[in-house]
Amino acid sequence: MPSARKAPARKPVTKARRKKKKQQKKHRGPLMRFKFGRLVLLWILSLIICFGSYIYNRNMHPEKDVFVKSAEPELPEESSLPTEEESVPDETPVEESVPDPAAEDNTGEETAENGESENGEGEGEGEEDESGNVHSGPTKVNPVPETAMQPMDYLTRCAFLGETNIHNLSVDGILQPNNVYASETLNLNNYTREYVMLNGTTIRILSVINSASCPIYLMFGTESLSEQPADQTADQFDVFLNSVIAVAPEAKIYILSIPPVTAAAEQASPPLLNSTVDEYNSLLLELANKHNVYFVDTNTALKNNESRLAPEYALEDGIHLNSDGLQIMMNYVLCHVPE
Repeated sequence: MPSARKAPARKPVTKARRKKKKQQKKHRGPLMRFKFGRLVLLWILSLIICFGSYIYNRNMHPEKDVFVKSAEPELPEESSLPTEEESVPDETPVEESVPDPAAEDNTGEETAENGESENGEGEGEGEEDESGNVHSGPTKVNPVPETAMQPMDYLTRCAFLGETNIHNLSVDGILQPNNVYASETLNLNNYTREYVMLNGTTIRILSVINSASCPIYLMFGTESLSEQPADQTADQFDVFLNSVIAVAPEAKIYILSIPPVTAAAEQASPPLLNSTVDEYNSLLLELANKHNVYFVDTNTALKNNESRLAPEYALEDGIHLNSDGLQIMMNYVLCHVPE
């Protein structure tokens, strides 16, 4: 019979070997262990970075609505504004325009010199004026002459941008809220920061008209004239108008002259004088001609025999229009729409 093998003799377990085995057991687990606290810290840091980026974009690029614009794909024409093709219904008969004698006196000589047509536009396109501004399209006749009155539904295909007077068009029910983009706090000093309502969403006013092709009516300046001179306010409007033209190059743009004020407003503190209002409106007319956009002289329609705003058409402050005054203004707009 074969001899039984002897079991190998075990090495004695020394203190050094026990220590080595213990160290080997420690390294059997993962080299890096998951810690929930680190995940929370990364989440907080990401949140801080995103918020900082948002604040930076809002302050450095106020004309861009970083997050509000994400809702625009749900809106037609990027802003829910009507298109130019809808501005005049096909079934509406076109009547002959009734010339405004006052407008003929102001524009007759310019029309003869520039060869402009009777419908409010000349024949030349892409003309450059003395200031180096290139006019897009035929030269406009300003102030816009009186025309056949448009139906009320014309207003539903327009966008009205402005301050308190425009805001009250919606408040008093003269225009639908989706045609009015204004607020009581909006003015030429803060339009890049202030928000207006668009389908229940707050949005900056330049984003409202982004790529719009419908008629756009602008009335700004009333809120600024009590605090600064007419020429400074006109310079601010010039910057604003350039921005409007840049974001809505296909739209017909109408500048509305601001309304007169009552005798009480001229005696208030601080006062707002009708002479200042008239000076500012004259500067607006020059800007309209400079940029080749339309100018509608709504101020004339609201003046009484004393060249002031009658108290029955004004709110308590004597500066802003009440419902009756706003209706007169809109009737004048409807009668001054170039064909």
